[in-house]
This record gives sequence, structure tokens and C-alpha cells, in this order.
Amino acid sequence: MTIGILIGIYAAPLIGRRGFDFGEGSKAASPLNGLMESAVDAAIRPSDETAKGELFRLSNWDISMHGTGSTVAVKRCISIGKDSIACELLAHLGWVDGEKLVEAVFEGKPGTWRMVAARAR
Repeated sequence: MTIGILIGIYAAPLIGRRGFDFGEGSKAASPLNGLMESAVDAAIRPSDETAKGELFRLSNWDISMHGTGSTVAVKRCISIGKDSIACELLAHLGWVDGEKLVEAVFEGKPGTWRMVAARAR
């Protein structure tokens, strides 16, 4: 026990200099703090139709065959880079029972969003 106390006394100043904050109610410093995530305004994020088209394109699904019975709704988005956003989508696909949550990453700018990755949750 004495050894643990001595290590704690020695290590505490080193940990404090590296950015760990043990204060009550505050978050520990992280190397990712420079990548501030911010909510994306509804006018800037992809439209539901754009998200649907991009989901079908990325997944290699035939939109002419299954598109009419399917809907995709963009629920919320956050900025993750200069020209990238991550969005949560709610997809109701005509050939699948129920709705599926999908996380997607888009690149581009408003009006030219292109889905580069997606995964079901």
C-alpha cells in the first residue's frame, strides 16, 4: 500500500501536466478536443431524398426497383471536418420489415453531398 501511495504522489504532477483534469464535473482533456463537433443546420445537411439516393448508390441497390417503397429521413448531423458531416438516418426499406438506424458520413458541400460510408446500428 505504501508503494502505491508513493507512486501516486510521484505520478500525479506528471499526469496533471499531460492534460488530465481530475476536477469535479469537468471532462478530461483529450487529444481530440481540437476536432470540435458541431450540430449542422437543417438547411445545410443533405435532404432526405439525397440521403436516400446516396444510400442506394453506396449500397449498390437498384433504386428503380426498390426505391418507391423506401424512405430515408435525416434525423441529425454533426460536422466532423472541413467538408465532412456525419448523420444519423432512419431508413424504411421496402423489402425489410421495420425501420433501421443508419450512421452515414457525407463529403462535399450543401447541394453536392456524397455519401462515403454507412453502417447500420
